[in-house]
Amino acid sequence: MPEKYASTTNAEVYELQIPGNIIGKEVIDGSARRIGIVRSMRITLPPGKVELQVKGLGVELPIDVANISAVGNVIQLTKTVKEAEEISIADVQRLRSETWKEIQGAIMR
Repeated sequence: MPEKYASTTNAEVYELQIPGNIIGKEVIDGSARRIGIVRSMRITLPPGKVELQVKGLGVELPIDVANISAVGNVIQLTKTVKEAEEISIADVQRLRSETWKEIQGAIMR
């Protein structure tokens, strides 16, 4: 790590409803494959980096916000994500439920 970034701060951001404005939304890669949902947003300061944590089947991936082409009912990425397999609508519901339980567990601590 460069000396100027020897001390960094990381924060993970959640919303209190699933799906929210970002958290829990489906993520579609550049090949139009549904690959997961947004689990959280991670912010790192310095240098001022924002990533989406995308939860798929057996994988969690950091996606730099620079790789997002559109945010609407879904999050559309500019690139194909080869590390994640395509998921079904039933998988989306299951992943949302798992994520909501994780968020509730973090709040109740």
